[in-house]
Amino acid sequence: MNHKVLASLVACFALYLSAPAYSAVILQYHHVSTTTPASTSISPTLFEEHLDYIEQKNHEVWPLPKVIEYLKTANDLPNNVVVITFDDAYDSIYDTAYPLLKQRKMPFTVFIATEPVQQKLKSFMTWAQLREISAHGATIANHTHTHAHLVRRQSNETEKEWLERVRKEITLAESILEDNLYQAPKLFAYPYGEFTKQIQQVVSELGYSAFGQQSGAAGKGMDLTALPRFPMTNRFGAMGQFKVKVASLPLAAVSVTPPNRIVLTEGDTNSLSSELKITFKTAMPGITCYLLDKAVELEQVGKQVFITSLPTLPVGRSRINCTAPSREKNRFHWFSHFWMKPHENGTWYDEQ
Repeated sequence: MNHKVLASLVACFALYLSAPAYSAVILQYHHVSTTTPASTSISPTLFEEHLDYIEQKNHEVWPLPKVIEYLKTANDLPNNVVVITFDDAYDSIYDTAYPLLKQRKMPFTVFIATEPVQQKLKSFMTWAQLREISAHGATIANHTHTHAHLVRRQSNETEKEWLERVRKEITLAESILEDNLYQAPKLFAYPYGEFTKQIQQVVSELGYSAFGQQSGAAGKGMDLTALPRFPMTNRFGAMGQFKVKVASLPLAAVSVTPPNRIVLTEGDTNSLSSELKITFKTAMPGITCYLLDKAVELEQVGKQVFITSLPTLPVGRSRINCTAPSREKNRFHWFSHFWMKPHENGTWYDEQ
């Protein structure tokens, strides 16, 4: 090996070993129940095992606003911060999760779409229940008004009209939160974890920090309108996986090429039919990437990873997950990126 290349790799590895964490692991739950859809549910037993493990390993459970405050400033986060969040304000959060969290004095955040709560739908919490949990350590935050697929531009909409509709989804929910809970923190969760650069710009203009459903730890220097969370279900939150994920560290990327998150036909420049290039902020040795649950062949050159043998993405959402071993035993740096692909006729897949 060329001596200059070797020296560069040694320097990168030394920098990697000395890099502080400055991050927090944000967990995302929906239903805490055995009778709700499997794709968005975790059993009460497994959820309680998560909380027990967090306590046993002395993780600090922080309120989400506090983590965002630290990410925005020069203040350092401890090395073991965890945040607990829920999406959609389902009644199992109040009936099952809330008593367990209250007993342990663990703060948490619930992102709510305001329309189902206003309509008093049976499976959702009430405003009275939301006020109660807010008084006992919960942050209630914005998840739009109707829980719309924000990325889906309607056939008769101009781009300006589409983005104005996105803006109104967020501002209407904000107004309803203020009217009913007397506060509306500038925290936003994208419905279904879906967003584009244009939507991020709207969120930024409205002053929000925002969260997707791509995996990874939230760290210093990340885009505050695209922060990761680990989705937790019976499948993806099984204790073996949970122990790895709750100890994860950031693997932040500067850019992903091609850049757009919406993939059109296979002949489109965003089809991923040729090459995917990920440029990370720091050179991390030993990166491994998985796409469609399979390891992909890659070439790593310093901070860049090149992937040329790419499968055809299915209609719907697809993710690539990349990890790199940390200097700390049983800890991994974690990066995730997602794409969305409609049918060839331009229609979107049906969401269950």
